[in-house]
Amino acid sequence: MKRNFIRYISTLVTVFYIFSITGCASSNKESTSDNVTNTVTDEVSEEPVENILTLTNSEVTEGYSYYMYNALVDGYTSIRSDVLTPKYYIFAGNKSEEDANKLIADLGLLENVREWAGEVYVISPLSGEAYDDKDKEAFIDLVGGAINNVKVIGIDDGATFVNNYISQSCYFIAGMMIYGGEMNDGLEKNDVVPVYASNTSDVAVEFYQNINDATKKSEKDNYVLYENEDKPLQKVVVASKEETLKEAFNNAWESVLSRNYRQHNDIAEFYMLSARSATENYDLIEVPIFEELGITYNQEIDQNVTGMDGKYTWFEYVPNTVASSKENSVPLVVSLHGNQNDPRLQGDSTGWPELAAKENFIVVSPEWQEKEVNFFKCDGLGGDGVMNLVEDLKVKYPQIDPSRIYVTGLSIGGAESFLLGVQYSNIFAGVGVVSGVNVFANEVTEIANNYTAGEIPLLYLCGDHDFFQMIPVDGSSEYGTAFLFGNQVWDEDENVHIFSSLQAYQKVNGLEVSEMDMSANEYYGIALDDQKWTTLGDKEMYTGTLSNENGVVMELAAIKDLAHWNYKPEAEYMWNFFKRYSRDVETGELIFNN
Repeated sequence: MKRNFIRYISTLVTVFYIFSITGCASSNKESTSDNVTNTVTDEVSEEPVENILTLTNSEVTEGYSYYMYNALVDGYTSIRSDVLTPKYYIFAGNKSEEDANKLIADLGLLENVREWAGEVYVISPLSGEAYDDKDKEAFIDLVGGAINNVKVIGIDDGATFVNNYISQSCYFIAGMMIYGGEMNDGLEKNDVVPVYASNTSDVAVEFYQNINDATKKSEKDNYVLYENEDKPLQKVVVASKEETLKEAFNNAWESVLSRNYRQHNDIAEFYMLSARSATENYDLIEVPIFEELGITYNQEIDQNVTGMDGKYTWFEYVPNTVASSKENSVPLVVSLHGNQNDPRLQGDSTGWPELAAKENFIVVSPEWQEKEVNFFKCDGLGGDGVMNLVEDLKVKYPQIDPSRIYVTGLSIGGAESFLLGVQYSNIFAGVGVVSGVNVFANEVTEIANNYTAGEIPLLYLCGDHDFFQMIPVDGSSEYGTAFLFGNQVWDEDENVHIFSSLQAYQKVNGLEVSEMDMSANEYYGIALDDQKWTTLGDKEMYTGTLSNENGVVMELAAIKDLAHWNYKPEAEYMWNFFKRYSRDVETGELIFNN
């Protein structure tokens, strides 16, 4: 059964990769730093021009070609996950290859692209003369699918094109830099998009302020910032003086382009969609900038773990406040990635590091899966190795409170959390599962059938658009995928049937074990206490709890319009659940913190 699920996900990962390069024919050294640093486009560049771009013909749009550079293919890697990897689409009029390479130098863009292992596209008009609506449509096809972090740069005539055309279909764009150019009056105001505007028209500035409802004004050294009062990622930043392209990009990166990425995870997973198949509801998602948060980001690559042969990889997110904290005072959250996922996604897409900075706890995201299937193709810790790592972390950080250690995970990482919770109930004071599958159902059930230790609080969160159909628990979701064998995944793979693990957690928590009754709860088939609709972030959520004589020990929640992925508001909701519990490290008894 486990093999079926991993095979299923492996195939989807392959599709994800193919999808992400759709529209691009094919034509990598490490670096650092968030800022790029002065030339105008018609001056000689201050730094040498590197001939990095390759003329590439579109596989989708006939007659559409562009110059491109892919830093990952060139041997560069990022220290962050690829949801943060920027893809720059530059419109600056007709450019020869020499002109396009010089433009990259004038922008000072190359250092940034290599740091983030990103991509650059310099795109001339289809007609060879002026951009029009056909160029907009070709651009959308070029972007393709698996959209994370599309950045658009418009310069002079290209800025006019971006203002008049791209602005009408910017629903998937994470941020734009407008340099020069004009804008027509009376354009439709459809989609929000963060914008940095330099040397451009007042009409354009007002337009972008209106679509973002960006009215909160603040003065900075080099620009004026207008933000949406309630949604600060919806912003317009206006240069306060004339600036070179390089200065403009530097300021755009600092104020807009580094601040967020953008995905659609409402009706389906971002990696299963294209810019054509989903044309609304792309979320602006904040990038955690660790230096600003006061987080030390430790990348532990190929390290030793006590009691384990091999070399192991994990990522630590440690608030700077931990250093001055007392011994045994800082909680630890173990965050497990989904199948074949980059562990760094648990830092970049969950909201846990941001919350750790506020609440003073440590987050660790280990590469826990076996080498054959994990992202880094390194030695995988497995469940026992994760526990050995926890013990090592307690030595490395004596501030860790051994009574407040929690485990959470996405998808198969959620399945592992189900299992670790019952295997190591003397260690973990709470289990949080996000869109978790049930790959280890037999093991969890067997342990529960013979269980004699303390209670194990469980919070299970899942979106109603999850394509693995975990909820409703009877497999009746209309949003499942028929990708592999022509049937719904519920019919193909029992690893997505979660009800047995919910029953197991009822058993270990001293609750009456329920039989499935969809009339009792339309998502979970269990009559829950205090069932109600509430909100989580900007989404509706239906939730309820189960209690034993000591208090709440289980909560099951269904989130509307959420697919199979992390959603940052889940972290705070889960943390508020975890905070209710600690573990007596001597007896293993669960302590309810009221």
